[in-house]
Amino acid sequence: MKNKYLSTSLGLYMNYFVHGMALIIIAQNIDFLSQKWNTDLAGAAGVVSSFGIGKLLAVFVSGKLSDKFGRKLSVILGVFFYIIFLGGILLSPNTIVAYAFGISAGIANSFLDTGTYPALMEAYPKKAASANIVVKAFVQTGQFLLPFMIAFILANNLWYGWSFIVLIVILLINLLYTLTRTFPPMTVGKPLDFEKEVAQEKQRKIHFSIDEICLILFGFVAQTLLYIMSQWIAKYGSEVVHMTDNASRLLVSYASVGAIICVCVTFVLGNRGVKTLHILITYVTMTMLISFTLFAFPNEIVCLVGAFLLGYFSAGGIIQLGLTLLAEVSARGKGFVTSLYTIAEGIAVFCIPLIAAAISRIDIAAIFLLNSGIALFGLILLLIVFVRKRKFASDAI
Repeated sequence: MKNKYLSTSLGLYMNYFVHGMALIIIAQNIDFLSQKWNTDLAGAAGVVSSFGIGKLLAVFVSGKLSDKFGRKLSVILGVFFYIIFLGGILLSPNTIVAYAFGISAGIANSFLDTGTYPALMEAYPKKAASANIVVKAFVQTGQFLLPFMIAFILANNLWYGWSFIVLIVILLINLLYTLTRTFPPMTVGKPLDFEKEVAQEKQRKIHFSIDEICLILFGFVAQTLLYIMSQWIAKYGSEVVHMTDNASRLLVSYASVGAIICVCVTFVLGNRGVKTLHILITYVTMTMLISFTLFAFPNEIVCLVGAFLLGYFSAGGIIQLGLTLLAEVSARGKGFVTSLYTIAEGIAVFCIPLIAAAISRIDIAAIFLLNSGIALFGLILLLIVFVRKRKFASDAI
């Protein structure tokens, strides 16, 4: 995939290395933050729902801004808002202030997504899925390393806030690097599949095809599966399986190893012509089965193996693969469809933390039963797209 935009891509990927850490930094420091904010575990975890509000607020402008003014501006704004989030959480005296700064994280995520994914698809038009899946490798590398960083901080009796400051420094350095990079020219999206379907839908004056609707909704599913795995697997280990705090924190690292392996495997499969839709159906099905196993059989072996496998199947790039597939079946601008996908993700990021926090007060294991049900819903959406794809393919013969 080496080309003249490789150096630009490295800067884009590095932002997601920090993004991966930022996604779990509250969960990894939740004991310290809950004490500082004078709240319980569920109260501190609920702050994460503010990410969803931020994504929903920004998504109405981030995609249009990306398509009109360029991907670079969108990426820069994303980095800027992430710096605000990290500094704000560190200084927040209570959950109300923390919630307000958490909104900045959602805004940052929205701007990063609508700038980065279209830029990568434009830089590597023939290998868009592969380019996007590498994002996940950097996200998971960040999530793999953060628990070790925090373990080092705790072992040396250092201030927990150093984990936030390290991320801020990395972002500032990468921001200066990104400002010096050249981005690929923007292109207007066109469908690679379902041309006949799109034409028929337009004739019937239906604004969105069924496939677009299913894949936009899949953004909700993919984000939910990622959130529950990354935010609750550690607490599942400590509270349900009764592992030590350090051992349970490292479950996130085990999941990250699985995710990184998945990225490598998916990259190879994509380059060998395996259909993105087929990969997604397999991964979501396995997520459904593993999540139910964690709920039904809570023991240490199941927890360790389950964390690794959930990392592989639910955190190994299904968000990126779903977005790539949506861009393939849609004739709309890449920034615009990314915004629609981000709306679905934002709804998940807002709703699911609140639902999971409420469930955690009753039974943390039941959160993974919820995860299994959401995965089943995602599987139904993908099967609808699969059946329709086969139908239109047969009609074209």
